Amino acid sequence: MNTLFNMKKAAIACLVVLGAGSVQVSASEREPGKCSLDFALTYILHAATPEFVESMRQRSGATVVRVERPGEGYTKEYNADRLRVIVNKNNIIQGYRCG
Repeated sequence: MNTLFNMKKAAIACLVVLGAGSVQVSASEREPGKCSLDFALTYILHAATPEFVESMRQRSGATVVRVERPGEGYTKEYNADRLRVIVNKNNIIQGYRCG
């Protein structure tokens, strides 16, 4: 049992190392219009002002952005060109993803 546990820990460590060594693709090298989360957003609890959301869209490479507010309905289809910005009731960014 202890050997199996150690094997699992080693496998997870390998995956972490492999993931850390992945190559980052610059905005100019990725497919035009496709959303990518290669950029780092340091202010996740930032207000979703139009200027800040537009800067996120540009950094992601997406052609469109959708700000999703609580209590509103949205389509569920995946759109590789879209950046989704999730905000709370106070318009503070809680997360973001492509689709």
